[in-house]
Amino acid sequence: MERKEFIQLFGLGAVALLSGGCLGGCSSDKEEVKPGPGTTPGPTKIDFTLDLSAAANAALQDPAIGYVYGADGQVIVAKTTADTYLAVQAPCTHQGTPVAFFPAQNLFICPNHGSAFKPDGTVSNGPAARALTKYTVTQTGNTLRVTS
Repeated sequence: MERKEFIQLFGLGAVALLSGGCLGGCSSDKEEVKPGPGTTPGPTKIDFTLDLSAAANAALQDPAIGYVYGADGQVIVAKTTADTYLAVQAPCTHQGTPVAFFPAQNLFICPNHGSAFKPDGTVSNGPAARALTKYTVTQTGNTLRVTS
């Protein structure tokens, strides 16, 4: 076998090997379907409490941070500069990256593509086109209850 024939056969073998792996991955019965842009929904059945005196929630009292995640990271609870609490869905409606709260700007901002949301969840700056789902926050003493 000459060098040219070897390279041609080697190249065909590599193409066949790589194509088989790609095609096999495309036909999986367990393919995960991810939401497309603008379709990331917020959780619908929310009901949890946060103890404001718990160390895990201390970031809420820190004026530089002012937020924590709840409901397994699906909800962000924030404290505004007006000392009120609010909660919205944590995944950005654009592509699902968790948003963060910036107390000085009074905005939820997605670090991925820069979408910004007002405290009521409405879009302030795209590329997100849909508002964040907003939840009800009720404070009783040192306890916050977040519900949908």
